[in-house]
Amino acid sequence: MATSTDEELRARAARLTVAHDGEAWILGRPELGVFVAVPEPGAVFVTTLQDTGSLDEATARAGDVAGEPVDGADFLDGLTAAGLLDPPGEQPDPRGRVKWIEGVSPRAARRLFGPVAWSCYGAAAVLSAGLLLLRPELRPSWQDAWFLPSPGLSAFIWLLLAMACGAVHEAWHWLAGRAIDVPAVFRVSHRGLYVVYETDLTQIVTVPRQRRHGVYLAGMAVDVVLLAASLGARLLGVGGVAGEFLAAVSLLLVVNLVWQWAALPLRSDAYALLANALRCHNLYRATWLTAKSRLFRLSPPEANELAQMSERDRSVARWFVVPYVAGVAVMGWMFATVVLPLVVSLGQWGLEQLTSNSVTSAGFWEALAVAVYIGVQLCVPPALALRERRLRRSGRLL
Repeated sequence: MATSTDEELRARAARLTVAHDGEAWILGRPELGVFVAVPEPGAVFVTTLQDTGSLDEATARAGDVAGEPVDGADFLDGLTAAGLLDPPGEQPDPRGRVKWIEGVSPRAARRLFGPVAWSCYGAAAVLSAGLLLLRPELRPSWQDAWFLPSPGLSAFIWLLLAMACGAVHEAWHWLAGRAIDVPAVFRVSHRGLYVVYETDLTQIVTVPRQRRHGVYLAGMAVDVVLLAASLGARLLGVGGVAGEFLAAVSLLLVVNLVWQWAALPLRSDAYALLANALRCHNLYRATWLTAKSRLFRLSPPEANELAQMSERDRSVARWFVVPYVAGVAVMGWMFATVVLPLVVSLGQWGLEQLTSNSVTSAGFWEALAVAVYIGVQLCVPPALALRERRLRRSGRLL
């Protein structure tokens, strides 16, 4: 009969999920969104605890699989430090959750990600690429952002358009997760004054890797459908204000799609897709440390961290540095060819409005509103970062 200590260990271990993932095993607490990758002996250790509650037996079985003695008490301390053995936490705050989308059934979601649907996404990608390559007049440029006579009003509508496209993009990730029965939450939240959309799909690590690809591709899939629709409408002769608006939509979507593939250092959707396809667990960190080791010198803790990573992550990181650095170059090119001209153009317009119009004119107040908005957008992120840094130093933010 198990002792009270054994019963306690069994109860703590019962909170964990154990899933096989290629060369590693994933131990997780889905309700907390905490997951770690461990070798097979670690998984055997946990499943034995779940069965027997005996630390000695779990240690012995893990040692048999490892082929050498293991320190079960130390591994148990590591699981505790990672938060995997903590008591059940509070339920996630439901505020901001979009209930209507969470009411979509898995069966309905699967219709959007079956063979027919993916054929449509592929056709949209081919059509978009073909039109952009073969019809130069349809290629977007930064000037397309000013699709109204007033750059200020164009900038405001551009903001709303970006928010709408972002919402659709994230919702498609959620629907793709729903289609493979991954519990997820879609929320509307904010970062300072920024409205952001959050798709919590942390439990996807418990799903076999080959089933995850569609979830990571889903946002870009719906983006190419919208891009194909906007380009196709212009090809068919939609002109005037509507045509200029569609050109602005095309610009936004092209920037988003290029960004997803360029922003590998920022762990974009494309990064998640590639890391999953390459069977890596922490490719981002491994690549960063590898790149740093080639350019500078790693600190002893960093060198030890890299050495402790899986051989697979370190092997892939050696060549993944190339697309990683190329992505940085593409992001710089996007800034120089799209973002910077937009900012300069908007700044010139605003300065002209503020200096040439009286304070009673609509142009003056429109330019002032745009200037205040941009100023707040630029100041809020560093202000929030400084605030969080002070809170961490004071111990009020963990």
